[in-house]
Amino acid sequence: MKKSDSKHQSETPEQELKRLRRENAKLKLKLADVKEADKAKIAELKRELKKKEGPRLRLTDEQCEQLSSLFPGIDFRSK
Repeated sequence: MKKSDSKHQSETPEQELKRLRRENAKLKLKLADVKEADKAKIAELKRELKKKEGPRLRLTDEQCEQLSSLFPGIDFRSK
């Protein structure tokens, strides 16, 4: 049976397994760090977006009709 992609030819299968497990653990930690950083960045961007958005007004159908008659070029129902 051929060794699969071993860095060191003198490694025994047990040593290779230990090395690969260590590498795997390091990669998992890196991935977890990246995920946490991405979550923090997303939360920050959401907060910034919320700050930029102004308050929204809810209009009744009657109010929309009255505003449409005053400002015919603006469609108030689509928002």
